[in-house]
Amino acid sequence: MEQRICISDEAKKFYIPTYDELRKQVLKIYVEPTKVPKSVYKQGKERVSIMRYVIKCERVFSFLAEQLGRVSRLPRTSDMPQFYSEIVKLGVGDVYDNTLAKCSRAVRILVKLWRDYRLKILAAGEKSEAKRLAQEFVGRALSTARRALREAKLAREAIKLLRESPCIDESIPIIIVAGMPQVGKSTLVSRVSSAKPEVSPFPFTTKKVILGHGTLDNIYYQIIDTPGILDRPFDEMNQIERKAVAVIKSLRAPIIFLIDPTRDSYYSLDSQIRVLRDVMSIRSIEMIIPTLNKIDKASTDDIVRAERMVRDLGFANIYRISALRGDNVDVLLRKALDLALNLKA
Repeated sequence: MEQRICISDEAKKFYIPTYDELRKQVLKIYVEPTKVPKSVYKQGKERVSIMRYVIKCERVFSFLAEQLGRVSRLPRTSDMPQFYSEIVKLGVGDVYDNTLAKCSRAVRILVKLWRDYRLKILAAGEKSEAKRLAQEFVGRALSTARRALREAKLAREAIKLLRESPCIDESIPIIIVAGMPQVGKSTLVSRVSSAKPEVSPFPFTTKKVILGHGTLDNIYYQIIDTPGILDRPFDEMNQIERKAVAVIKSLRAPIIFLIDPTRDSYYSLDSQIRVLRDVMSIRSIEMIIPTLNKIDKASTDDIVRAERMVRDLGFANIYRISALRGDNVDVLLRKALDLALNLKA
């Protein structure tokens, strides 16, 4: 069987150095003792000194070209599955791709610089001139690296986001669980899958996308616990919320949208309905399964009021569950799995 490559695992090998890291190493390389081929000694001490600067600069060039070249060969977001691409773009915008492109250009600049300065240093008439040219080359090479890595720290954040993302296999049915914080997403996911996300009375306990696996009616599926989304514009969302948006936008999967209809819910019902409307602006209504959770606590009036508000958005079917007790969870899961399987058909 062909082994699937997961970007999250591959990203553990990705590395983007900062300019300060490269500069420190370049200065160390430059001052290291340098051996010159014995044949050069026959040409006199001045020539030996000149060749030492040639060798020093060659080492600096090789190091910088290797480090920046390695960055330039990292996969672009256009080469990634859409989910991982969205995670990066929603997290850091175009910074990651731009850094890779800048490093690629920097390598080409370094090659030209070294070609020119190597000839100049070799043609130097005396040690002092060779030293000046060597220092000039190192300075220009470091400036090239600095420009390429201007946003390295933010680009490294993209790699961190990839490493923290789960390995999702889009050939297997996927179900997404979404909603505002504290509506019971983690409780539901832990009940129906192998995932055991932390459940807490505080919002944003789930800070990353959590993947669980389960089986229903002999059908193997993946279910995703997303961080909670607040009722606010996208440009005001934090990094945690943007991960949830990336899942919703990029994965072709049904979305169980959980609502807490109880009067003492952490966030008001009006806020939850507005977030549901925001999700509808990203995905079609046919892909969303509105679900009232905590029916073991909610009053009849609470449930009726919530259902009326959801139906006003155009939904015909609304599910009622208690993720904590397991009430109607299998019925909900079958509905989500039927949608997921139809998407694969």
